[in-house]
Amino acid sequence: MFSKLTTQIALRKAGLGGVKIPDPFAASESKSAKGTPGSEGGGLSNPFANVQWGAPKALASWTTPPPAQNPVQPVPIAGDKAQSNVKLRFPAVDGRPCIVLFLRYCGCPFTEKLFLQLRSLANRHTSIHFVVVSHCTQAATNEWVKKLGGAWMLDVVVDEGRALYATWGLGISSFAHLLNPRNGYNQYMLGKKEGVWGQQVGEGGCRWQTGGAYAVDGRGIVKWSYPMKSADDPIPIEDGIKELGFNR
Repeated sequence: MFSKLTTQIALRKAGLGGVKIPDPFAASESKSAKGTPGSEGGGLSNPFANVQWGAPKALASWTTPPPAQNPVQPVPIAGDKAQSNVKLRFPAVDGRPCIVLFLRYCGCPFTEKLFLQLRSLANRHTSIHFVVVSHCTQAATNEWVKKLGGAWMLDVVVDEGRALYATWGLGISSFAHLLNPRNGYNQYMLGKKEGVWGQQVGEGGCRWQTGGAYAVDGRGIVKWSYPMKSADDPIPIEDGIKELGFNR
């Protein structure tokens, strides 16, 4: 796990050396209401000023997670055969093409926006199977989805051991990926302009886990691959839909 000192070093490398991390054992868990600015953090001068450092779940989300159940594989590219798993089978049983979104973690405002976008697309493209994958606990994932109004046409898969993430080339991010001050600014603007401030960090969630999206055709062949380049990366999911042969 990241020690308090190591985390401070990481923040200093990102230009956030002034952020102070309290003793997690001396602080009690805070409660955050839905729609409250800074539920994950955010701001112009210090993008991590309101992060729930004192909340055990939030503080734990900054620590290095245990290794994934499987070694992280190379990111699949267009033309590759999609890896099939008992939780995520390819080709799909019903023969439909599929869009898969791997979430960073439940509570992340950028993840929330992507989830809402995917849910809307699934409602419009009923010929495509849409799946989201979460590495938070089942209970935390269910609670988060409920707060956002439900899954609708989406299928939600829980992968606490992050075996699926590893299979699809999604491992632990770098300091620049997560701690770029630009992420904090974009998070603030996302809340200010669109009202998406994020939720309380879901149990088991890790901020260092990378996310991404993939399009797989009805034969089980990857047609589009998009691992996130940064925590605030707005994945162009509609590009994946186009690669499956569906226009707007």
